[in-house]
Amino acid sequence: MRWPSLLAALLPAAAAATAAAAATTQTMEATAAADPALSLRVLTFNIRYAAAASTYERPWSVRGPLVIKTVAAAAAAAAAANASAVVIGMQEVLDAQLQDIAAGLGEAGGEGWAHLGTGRDDGARAGEYCPLFYQPGRLALLGGAARQLWLSPTPDVPSYWPGAGSRRYVLAAAFEDRATGRRFVAANTHLDNVSGEARVAGVGIALGLVRELQAAWGGGEEGGTGLPAVLTGDFNSEPGDGAYEAVLADGLLADAYAAAADAARFGPYETYTGFVPDQIPQVASRIDFVWLGPNGTDTWDLARYEVVDNVVDGVFMSDHRPVFVDISLKG
Repeated sequence: MRWPSLLAALLPAAAAATAAAAATTQTMEATAAADPALSLRVLTFNIRYAAAASTYERPWSVRGPLVIKTVAAAAAAAAAANASAVVIGMQEVLDAQLQDIAAGLGEAGGEGWAHLGTGRDDGARAGEYCPLFYQPGRLALLGGAARQLWLSPTPDVPSYWPGAGSRRYVLAAAFEDRATGRRFVAANTHLDNVSGEARVAGVGIALGLVRELQAAWGGGEEGGTGLPAVLTGDFNSEPGDGAYEAVLADGLLADAYAAAADAARFGPYETYTGFVPDQIPQVASRIDFVWLGPNGTDTWDLARYEVVDNVVDGVFMSDHRPVFVDISLKG
């Protein structure tokens, strides 16, 4: 699906900075001045798969341009603030939606984009993707490929954890910033919505893959934690629940919200809203996360954590709100 008017709609949106984007730009410029080594904007966004429309859930043909507009504007604001790069983790992306987003970001101008990841059901194009979008002009993909493991006892093939409602996977890649030579690992996942056991097991597999890439591209023994890392995803787990607590107990990564100073937090607390306005107070929860690591080290500065509204011109673009963080990896 393509929208002929998309470019005309996106370019003004990216060029016209909102008050939030202006504040973000100022914050990131200050951070870049203090530490020019490597500044990143990291986004996570469950865009909602292209389901049949309902009273409040509009079809993808309506939601899609709003998703692209929002992501493109966030990337443009980061570029205006001289961020080194932008990395975007998405969830619930069907193949046709992936093509729309890739085309829309390309039409929005700026740096070219590439994406990694496959459909979860066959390792090709079937089922939902958990893609990572990045800018190859700014970031080199180390090894020329990403690593993808299914969150199951047989992680190398499309498969389920026993009791899980869907096939799930984690995607991870190691990048090198072309300007500075700094390296980092980015990973993205979507944990199961049915089985708490599957979610906790998935955390273990995801963190294991992050460590594998840290060791492969950061030097040191396997299990080493020196290379900076980010993990994005819809965890279907709130703080205090099993999967969230499993990440904390592991010790590798820190929750960006918890790590951010009060003055650096913007937007609402909850990231999931559903589509029905009257039900939001009952269902809203924080289940979408950006995790940063290595935890407990002096690796990065967190300048901004923001949850962005998912209602644009009265339309829910998704049942989740996008989340982004601005970080600087220290020299």
